[in-house]
Amino acid sequence: MADVLLITESYLKEMSVINDNVDMKILKPTIIMVQDIYLQKILGTPLYEDIKTKITSDPTLVTYPNEKALLDTYISKALVWYIKMEATMEFKFRYMNKGVMTKSSENSQPADTGDLKMLMDKWRQNAEMYAQLLTDYLRFNVATFPKYYEYTNTGMIPTIK
Repeated sequence: MADVLLITESYLKEMSVINDNVDMKILKPTIIMVQDIYLQKILGTPLYEDIKTKITSDPTLVTYPNEKALLDTYISKALVWYIKMEATMEFKFRYMNKGVMTKSSENSQPADTGDLKMLMDKWRQNAEMYAQLLTDYLRFNVATFPKYYEYTNTGMIPTIK
């Protein structure tokens, strides 16, 4: 299946400190990685793939109100914090022909790596709290999302805390 983004650019930028002028081409690989690693670990592969399939067939999820509620209320919020956490170093450093460069401008200075580490730690805590809310919701609504407890011999088993 092609890479499906489970979060919109407008939601990500509205709910985070990511500036409107940031090109999604820079963020897309990070979003895909966050979904594939963090979110799939929370949901488990069967539910993760099911949601991606439903978004592919109906991007607004009108015909899948339970999945839309799950996405809007829990998944999107967790994704925002994980994406911010993982994209932090992507914004600080750029791979260029001359090597790895640090971005700066006339009107501002890039944050030092220690400050970025502190931010990343805080954002990880927030992401993990939203991930726990998502996990709790799924555990209490297993009848609505039976794929959450569906196990296969490939992919990830959901992290249940």
